[in-house]
Amino acid sequence: MANIRRLFAGTNSAGGFVSFFAHITNQGTKNVYLLKGGPGTGKSRFMQDLAETPELKDTAQERFYCSSDPFSLDAVHLPQLGTALIDATAPHAIDAEWPGCRDHLIPLGNFWSKAGLIERRDEIVAAGRDKKSHFAAAFRYFAAAKLIEENIIARNPVDPGAVSAAVKKLAPLLNRSDWNGEKGRVRRLFASALTPEGYVSFVEGLAAECDERYILTGGIGHTAAACLGELASLAELTGLDAEIFHYPLNPDRIQHIIFPQLKVGIFSETILEKLEKIGGTAIACAPADSAEDGVAGDQTLFRELVERGIASLKRAETSHGAVEKYYAEQMDFSLVAQERNRVLGEILHL
Repeated sequence: MANIRRLFAGTNSAGGFVSFFAHITNQGTKNVYLLKGGPGTGKSRFMQDLAETPELKDTAQERFYCSSDPFSLDAVHLPQLGTALIDATAPHAIDAEWPGCRDHLIPLGNFWSKAGLIERRDEIVAAGRDKKSHFAAAFRYFAAAKLIEENIIARNPVDPGAVSAAVKKLAPLLNRSDWNGEKGRVRRLFASALTPEGYVSFVEGLAAECDERYILTGGIGHTAAACLGELASLAELTGLDAEIFHYPLNPDRIQHIIFPQLKVGIFSETILEKLEKIGGTAIACAPADSAEDGVAGDQTLFRELVERGIASLKRAETSHGAVEKYYAEQMDFSLVAQERNRVLGEILHL
């Protein structure tokens, strides 16, 4: 079986849904299939079934999962074939940038019964509004959690000395003797996401790709984020490509960085995620006791607010499932399968 990377290109956050879908593809991507259609029309199944065909079993794959349903796919990137398939509907709607010559629309709405959907219009609209209200509640809870986290940060501000010390230890890893003067390419994604199933993380699998792993410990991630920001800037200036993984609750913060050319990964802990399982060299970014000093109550409140947000996502998922059911009942999935086989043949030919 091919090497499969599992990632997120978007997440639910304190500021609503945040998308890095523009970073799914790269400069080598020659064909992008944009799947359009309502919920329940089979977009995720289309991508999963295609990715698991015998013809693609030995092809490296990046599978991007949905933060609103981590068992479903938002995209599949096949870098060796220069191809990507992407769910291009809301909340990550994408239009064809280069129609025909690179971007190809797959309108799954061609395979539904419009009359059947019109008959269920009232139920679909009601379930959709209910889903929207639950998402709004989740985002408010996450926004409140972010404020509490900022309260914790205020008690344990970024330590410039710790940042400098960590950067000094790690900067030599980025030295290159073959630099040609070009800036490195930056790719922004998520290694984890806030989902109806809780905080879901793929960081262990990503860390396993790295020959060298460094874990920034201490604090709640803000001092580590400052360190990672400096290292990301340094890498870009020295021509190193960097995969930058952002913190789901507050995507303005960097959580991890992987340097693919060096097979080096630098990861940081947060309140939501400890990294004991991935192994590596630990680098303290704060005194061992400062992260907990006087903030236990805030941390308990923070976790409760995050859990309330996740519960609201779960209710949104239930409403979404009702909408999916109405659409799925009106779909001719035999025609969807025919379209999937056509796309597979086109990918293999191209």
